[in-house]
Amino acid sequence: MYTECDMKHLIVLPGNSLKNKAWGELIADAYGPYFNSVHVQQYAHWVSGKASIDFVHEEEKIRTHAASLAPATEIVIFAKSAGSLLAFLAVHHKVVQPVKCVFFGIPFDLAADNLFKDSWGPVDSFSIPTIAFHNLADPTANYDYTLSVLATHAPDIFLITGHEDNHWYGDIATYNKKIIPFITGG
Repeated sequence: MYTECDMKHLIVLPGNSLKNKAWGELIADAYGPYFNSVHVQQYAHWVSGKASIDFVHEEEKIRTHAASLAPATEIVIFAKSAGSLLAFLAVHHKVVQPVKCVFFGIPFDLAADNLFKDSWGPVDSFSIPTIAFHNLADPTANYDYTLSVLATHAPDIFLITGHEDNHWYGDIATYNKKIIPFITGG
């Protein structure tokens, strides 16, 4: 039995489109056993049919979820694509304070004109120990742009270059080599 101070909780923030629900479930299945509990965020626009994530609404859902956890619970966030952007915003707005994050395919190039047009503050102020996977040939999120933003605004995020030619980020066997030691401290 775990005590409150031993509680470790995984929050999975999938990408924007409904097909990312399957990615969230894949991540929960693969890494959930390393945690006491898991929450996969289900985005409101998946049900409403709207095209894009409502970051303000989804931050509030994270706030409500995090508030339901025992106070000493250690939260780790795994986030893909738009979910990574949501994590940056949620941490910046003090909605959630994870102890670690793992990001996949951060689409900074798609967010530059809207989310970060006035300020890269959510990225500049991000100080959570984080590893990020990004495919060199990712057709959705430009690798070079992500590399540049991280180097300039979040140099402490450890970027791991992947070699898949997609935006799926489902190669669990490859990720395990970096993720398992990172989340377990081993």
